[in-house]
Amino acid sequence: MIGGVSSTSESAEYTSVAQEDPQIAVINNQPGESDPPPAYNSSTSEPAEYTSVAQEDPQPGENDLPLAYKTSNNIQSMGEGNQTPCIACAACGIVTLAVVIISVAAIIDGYHEIEEGYVGVYFKFGALQDGVSEPGVHMMQAFVTRTRSVLIRPEEERLNSLEAITKDGIEITFSKIGVLSRTKKDKVVVLIKTFGMDFKKVLIYDRIREDLRIFCAKQTIDQVYNEQFLEIVEAVKKDVEEQIIRLGDGGVEILNLVIPKPDIPQDIALNYKQVKVQWTEQLVAKQQKITEEIKKETELLKAVADARRQKQVLEIKIQERIIETEGQRNISEINNQIVRDKQNNLADIAKYAKDKEAAGNTALYSPEYVKLQVAQSLTNNTKFFFSGQESVLGGLLTKILAKKK
Repeated sequence: MIGGVSSTSESAEYTSVAQEDPQIAVINNQPGESDPPPAYNSSTSEPAEYTSVAQEDPQPGENDLPLAYKTSNNIQSMGEGNQTPCIACAACGIVTLAVVIISVAAIIDGYHEIEEGYVGVYFKFGALQDGVSEPGVHMMQAFVTRTRSVLIRPEEERLNSLEAITKDGIEITFSKIGVLSRTKKDKVVVLIKTFGMDFKKVLIYDRIREDLRIFCAKQTIDQVYNEQFLEIVEAVKKDVEEQIIRLGDGGVEILNLVIPKPDIPQDIALNYKQVKVQWTEQLVAKQQKITEEIKKETELLKAVADARRQKQVLEIKIQERIIETEGQRNISEINNQIVRDKQNNLADIAKYAKDKEAAGNTALYSPEYVKLQVAQSLTNNTKFFFSGQESVLGGLLTKILAKKK
């Protein structure tokens, strides 16, 4: 099927032409000739047209031309009349395709993603817009707007080597300076408008280089390398932060600043090495001295501890003796009390016995009983010796005789 015309109608057309003009049919069926090409129009009037063409009186020499040549001329003349609708259809197709291509290109150009830790800023016709976009998928106006991502999470940057001159004219080099900084999201647009996309370089990195050079210019090599080395970071960081507040409204902040020890000339480094060796020897000697003192103090503390321990032991022993003596004294007092109570009881018993005996004697030795006993005693004696009234017996007799009178 060619040009929308079926092969069945084409066969019918060529059959009709062959029947009306046998000469044409003979020419068409010559050996080695192929069938004529099919017609491009499918209307029912096409067979009649070809028939009338075959019946007309041919011009001189026309009958000698093959049918395929005549048919192609007719088709060419018929196609020229249909060129205008084809051009319109082709134009519509081209416009539609262009619209589709432009739409797809607009979608592709407007589609963009903002990664986590970044915010997006937009430039429309080269002018920075005020808003920023959060991480995620976004669409922007195609072909006239472009986007840039700005990092707002902490970022570490290593600065290139920095040369500085000290107060005494020595050139030193700082290498591998590390800066950890962070940008505030609400200050991104202001910073870009003021300092451009590379605002950290202007506000932080260049300021660190400048302040470090100024610090070294005010100090000697020994102060920078030894005495005040630990003060460099704090001094530089403080000054840079003040400049960030003054110039960038505090839009970026320095989280950490690392400044390694600078590289100094080799001859000075050798001198420092020798000084360091001597200092190490002094440190060793000092440490040995401290060790000896610690040993002596340890021995002294040990002796004091031993003395205190012995004193405490002696005090404990004395206290034990005191307690033991007091116990013995208490026991002795108790025993003495027991003996005393026992003697008192015996004495009381003896006194009681004597009192009773005295009371009995008092009742027993009455004057009459005494006289009787004296008399009995005198009776039993054959001899009496008197020594006068001064003697006991004389005094007794005197008293007895006197009472009788």
